[in-house]
Amino acid sequence: MDDCLIGLEGLRLQASIGIYAHELAALQPLDIDLRLAIDGTLAGRSDDIRHTVDYDQVVSALEELLASRHFKLLEHLSQAMLDVLGQRFPIKRAEITLAKPLAVPKARRVSVTRSAEWKREAVKVVAG
Repeated sequence: MDDCLIGLEGLRLQASIGIYAHELAALQPLDIDLRLAIDGTLAGRSDDIRHTVDYDQVVSALEELLASRHFKLLEHLSQAMLDVLGQRFPIKRAEITLAKPLAVPKARRVSVTRSAEWKREAVKVVAG
């Protein structure tokens, strides 16, 4: 197995998140950092997007989740995002950090970091 770490940093999406009245009334920015571990064996040799994780599809999956409903807590949203990523993509491990830059006026941002791991079968490469 050949672990490959993919980073997606500084992704800014709009989210309906929070528990206060002003957070229920309007979307707010959500900053997302992702680290995804995949088996990079095939992609490293094939140069084929089908053998890795398509970053645009990852972003689309997260946008779909955010558009689906209001979330109260970063802790819950981060788990929901990990669940979606684990279900839709061939990821072995993932770490996600979600930050609300407007949450606390005296702070630069408030953030939550979570991680998950999935058992995936190893990819076998046959010499051709």
